[in-house]
Amino acid sequence: MGLLAINARAAEPSSVEQRAREDLDRQLQEMVKTPPPEVVISFEGLPGAGTGKGYKLVEADFSLNGQPLAVPGPDKLNAPGLHRLAAVKVEEGSFTLVSRVTYTNDASWNLFSEESGFLWKLTASVTFQVQKGLRVKVKVMPGINPTAPDPRLKLKLSHDVSAEMTAPLAVSALPETPDAGTPAKVAQTPPPPPVTTPVQPVSGTQPASGTTAVVAAVERPEQTAAASARMLLKVLAGKKPLAATVYVRGKGAPKQVLTDAKARTPTPVMLPPGEYTVDVLSKGYLAQTRKVKLTREAEPTVAFTLAKAPAKKTQQASVKNERVELPKEPSFAETQSTPRKGTTAGLALLVDLLVRDESLRLRIEGHTDNREGPASSRKALSESRAKAVAALLVAEGLDASRIETGGMGDTKPKAPNLIPKGRELNRRVEFVLLRTK
Repeated sequence: MGLLAINARAAEPSSVEQRAREDLDRQLQEMVKTPPPEVVISFEGLPGAGTGKGYKLVEADFSLNGQPLAVPGPDKLNAPGLHRLAAVKVEEGSFTLVSRVTYTNDASWNLFSEESGFLWKLTASVTFQVQKGLRVKVKVMPGINPTAPDPRLKLKLSHDVSAEMTAPLAVSALPETPDAGTPAKVAQTPPPPPVTTPVQPVSGTQPASGTTAVVAAVERPEQTAAASARMLLKVLAGKKPLAATVYVRGKGAPKQVLTDAKARTPTPVMLPPGEYTVDVLSKGYLAQTRKVKLTREAEPTVAFTLAKAPAKKTQQASVKNERVELPKEPSFAETQSTPRKGTTAGLALLVDLLVRDESLRLRIEGHTDNREGPASSRKALSESRAKAVAALLVAEGLDASRIETGGMGDTKPKAPNLIPKGRELNRRVEFVLLRTK
């Protein structure tokens, strides 16, 4: 016991050593002259914009942590090249830049062009960390997606973020760690050159291919990983991978992900934990949607198998007077509220319609014939039919808030109730399109 106590006392630093170390720490702190962090924001004009042959910027606004930035007008930002939006000194911490731009087709109006009169309202956000001695450069980059399967996907918006050091060590004597009672020796240390460092995503939109996103140089990787959840995305046609555009909507701005037909493994997507809607669009295929809940503890594989869109008009959905007519409507047996098996395949066309146009909502109206129980119960039966079909659409991923239901009973027959065939036609649901105000 006595020997252990002697050894322990010998291992403790003397008061002289302790003071020498504190002196060294203080000198090192004084030698590093650290300026406050800085954020520089720029906008890269879309090539060809404002020339009458491409796309024209009509609106643009930007905010940093909720505070709007005073920036040049759309006319100036419309020109190709890089435009400085802001350079601000900030405090250390986390910052979010939200960018909103609106483009229109700058070409002459053309009756046969699906882009004539179209407005692309793009929003993207990016979150990054700043600290003393760093200048964070954020570039807002609109771009064109030439292979987009849908006009609304033709333009995209992303951010590129990099950081550079603005606080190299001053040219001065760097003391060596002294022994107790020995004067410190010094050595000359030249300053390192400024370093520009690509940074990794924390949150916001999916960056375009070849770009970098948000900060790893100033945020430790373990912190970023702890703040994110991950899902593996797989889009198939049969058993083969399929090129598709995937929109992930939930926390923050929509995130766009492109899948590759040559991909051998699922596409990883990093997001904050939470609930998301995942929309999948691919040219020549029916769009699909799904609800996904992400946590840090699980890494789900979200797989879509897309069906080919029908080529013949007789197999497609048609819209007349805001009512959708399916090539094969759900049918109902007498007094039954759920559709017959094998009669609901046409609902995939409804899903495709609503996924491709976010402004649409759907009203489902249920109907009966005039012999399905007493008159007092027919309205309730018709409502049950509408709700049963709505439940099938929600099970396919559509948001329940976009669907409303109603029961008409036998008040609006489609055919005479005098014959069995007429009564069968009257046992139905109808689909009415509504526009979000």
